[in-house]
Amino acid sequence: MKYDISPELRGIARRVPYNRLMIKLADVFLPRSLPALPDNVSGRSIYISGHKGMRFRTDIFEPKGAGGPLPCLIYAHGGAFTYRASPYHKKLAYTYAAGAGCRVFFPDYHLAPKYPCPAAYDDILSLYRYIIDNAEALQADTEHIALAGDSAGGCLAALICCNYQREKLPRPCAQMLVYPLTGWNMDTESIRRYTDTPLWNAVSNRKMWAYYCAGEGDRLAASPMHCPLPETVPQAYIETAQFDCLHDEGIMYAARLRGAGAKVTVNDTEGTVHGYDSAINTAIAITNIQKRIDFLVDMFKKRS
Repeated sequence: MKYDISPELRGIARRVPYNRLMIKLADVFLPRSLPALPDNVSGRSIYISGHKGMRFRTDIFEPKGAGGPLPCLIYAHGGAFTYRASPYHKKLAYTYAAGAGCRVFFPDYHLAPKYPCPAAYDDILSLYRYIIDNAEALQADTEHIALAGDSAGGCLAALICCNYQREKLPRPCAQMLVYPLTGWNMDTESIRRYTDTPLWNAVSNRKMWAYYCAGEGDRLAASPMHCPLPETVPQAYIETAQFDCLHDEGIMYAARLRGAGAKVTVNDTEGTVHGYDSAINTAIAITNIQKRIDFLVDMFKKRS
């Protein structure tokens, strides 16, 4: 099927196979292609204990020369719970740090199929707890910690915002979910329609859930659409892509949060596909990335 994708994105609009072989190959080559830090951002790494006590690396990016406590953004990269961070994920982390004037915590969380649900969630949760418990050493403004993620990373960010109260953690100040994965049952019109879209489609999405979750209990726990919501839902920015099998569940999740009393900003982008911002230097990506940054700046200015 042909789609009216923005001309700017046609260079990346290719169908990409998704299987265990591709996962193995990507996890070999992706770490070799990560971009260098820009001149206006500095970085360092820490290691913390996450799922079943296993250690994982977290990169910390901040505006160069930043001193004193800063707002914090935990950014869980996408990749179907199975791929490591792509170069454009790192570039986004740099951009958020510089543009929103925050410390970005960028975890290299454990991946399926070797480490299925709840490994990735446990790692992100452990990172959030670590920031709270070590705020002074990390120079973290604990009243302004936001969760963000794209695709599967958006699912992880949303889950923390669903579960913070049950986990006895402070409420995040915001959640920024970019074309997020929110429901395991895949019962939407966009899932039925977009079975052959570029970069990601419903066929790959079904495989992803099989790799990540062993049974129905895991799927329910891993699905923000099916998780109980806290008394106070963090304010949300939800961005969707037009020709994306996950489009409708992003819109539905926004409605669910609004129904629970949350303020939600929806950016329903047009002419886009899942992962479109990998074309990070196009006008359409630059425009929408700036909308994300504007949201973060607003959230970091607010009192908790």
